[in-house]
Amino acid sequence: MEALTALLRPWSGLWSRSILQNWPESAAAYPDAWLSYAESLDEAGERALDEGVPPGDPPESLRTLLDGLQALTALPWHEGVQPLTVTETQGLNAKKRHEVERVLALLGPRTRGIREAVDIGGGMGHLARLCVKHFDWIFHSIDRDAALQDKGRDWLRRARTPAREPPRFIHASVEDGPQPGIDPLFSGRERASLGLHTCGPLALAQIRKSQEAGFLLNFGCCYDTMEVARDLPVSRVGKAHALPFTQHALFLATRSRHHKSEAEFALMKRVYAHRFAFELLARRTFPERGFVRAGDAPKALYTAPFAVYARDRLERLGLDARMTAPELEAFAAFVRPETRRIFLCHLLRDRFARALEVVILLDRALLLEELGFRVEVLQVFDPSLSPRNVALIASRAS
Repeated sequence: MEALTALLRPWSGLWSRSILQNWPESAAAYPDAWLSYAESLDEAGERALDEGVPPGDPPESLRTLLDGLQALTALPWHEGVQPLTVTETQGLNAKKRHEVERVLALLGPRTRGIREAVDIGGGMGHLARLCVKHFDWIFHSIDRDAALQDKGRDWLRRARTPAREPPRFIHASVEDGPQPGIDPLFSGRERASLGLHTCGPLALAQIRKSQEAGFLLNFGCCYDTMEVARDLPVSRVGKAHALPFTQHALFLATRSRHHKSEAEFALMKRVYAHRFAFELLARRTFPERGFVRAGDAPKALYTAPFAVYARDRLERLGLDARMTAPELEAFAAFVRPETRRIFLCHLLRDRFARALEVVILLDRALLLEELGFRVEVLQVFDPSLSPRNVALIASRAS
């Protein structure tokens, strides 16, 4: 934590601000040598930079920074897999099967003293039923989506091999603060607290409710739903080495994903090109509106010509640029050098995403240590299937 925050702090002007909302002033935070180097890259070079492996001869400051970030975010891996039978995988898509097989292997050797477990956001209860089968736990599956839980109950009724003690579905939202109806489920040395993909501050709610549990497993996600002043830092060490997080930085932390395919990278470029050109169009045509949020569009609009995309967004926003389709296409071509420069700034800024995510997770791991747990921080899932793949694993001494 100390080394990572020391490396990140001098570059906060890049990662703490939105590029597009502050353009063109935001470009001033990027060293000229970095931008000149990025502008020299072809598409293959851009992809390599997006992977964190800059080709050719990058500026020494950029190479040193990326090497340092790589070294400090190279978390160890949990390698075990618990293969599931055909019957056990019923109802699981490929991503969920991948996750469950690894979570079961992770839990097995670490939870021998556990007799009861609670899962936050348990949905249909697939993890619950498999934990019951493999570990013979009493299992409570909490979710705020009653319809999903009804599907889970129906699935269990139709299962070929019903569990001896089926999971208990609890319709509730897990929140920070006292909840007498569910809080006892998280407390006790023979209890495990599980949270796969706990959005934003939900991870902290799980940690606080589980202070007296025997075991905790947490995967965080959706960091952009956190509130900076309230949700970080939370550990003593984190507070001693606090970074100037912003909502823009939290959103960036959710973007950390490596190894895009060629098609995924090409789509990302297309999405950025349309969005950036539309923002420049809105600024010049409707300066009184300030920053205009184009919003997420269907994939088909990003693969369509810019004029089709722009007209759809203008209509959605109730704006009329009074431009024909050829005029819109001509505008996009005219600003292409500028939109590429914005794109290259994004490629450089995205290099901080994983490091910011790791800082958030290390802060939570340190909080768990301060609460008396032994803590592991491991990568568990293939990031191409499940990008939020880092587990906090907290155990009590035997």
